[in-house]
Amino acid sequence: KVVDQIVRETRIDYDRRVIKTPLLSFRLPSPFSSISFLNLIHRILPSFSDHCKDVYGLNEEETDYVWKVYRGIIKDKISQ
Repeated sequence: KVVDQIVRETRIDYDRRVIKTPLLSFRLPSPFSSISFLNLIHRILPSFSDHCKDVYGLNEEETDYVWKVYRGIIKDKISQ
């Protein structure tokens, strides 16, 4: 449920290549690659962990799971 909520709160502007998360907004590099995506997405990891703990009360293990699933979903969405 947490992953679904965070994904719903994430907006992707494909035309402007911008992702807006509940935590911050960032521009996607062009050309897009999996490596550049992973480097970029790691910038939000500390904020993501804090968000999951503060808002949803998740522990570290739960946050790791949510992060992996969320990252995969967003990567798939921007690769379309």
